[in-house]
Amino acid sequence: MRLPQEIFAEALWVEWFVNYGNVCEKKLPNLLRRHNLKLKKNKTLDNVKLAIGRAFKNTPCVSSKQIERIAEEIDKVCTIANWEDAVAKYKV
Repeated sequence: MRLPQEIFAEALWVEWFVNYGNVCEKKLPNLLRRHNLKLKKNKTLDNVKLAIGRAFKNTPCVSSKQIERIAEEIDKVCTIANWEDAVAKYKV
């Protein structure tokens, strides 16, 4: 089971990779909503962009390691918006 932060981190990495190192701030609210995440109190979209930079710092050029570090940093900035939806996907 993958957490929404991990799936969001992968989507952010793809966005960063496709746009040559730039993540469009206009797309972030939609990405957050689609991945069932919301910003923590006193956090902004700039914090999400900074989390990407912090994740890439001292990270080798291995995409899986970069995505893992982005997920760790996003976990500090975002939280799951709706737990019922997150759990319902994995109920049998």
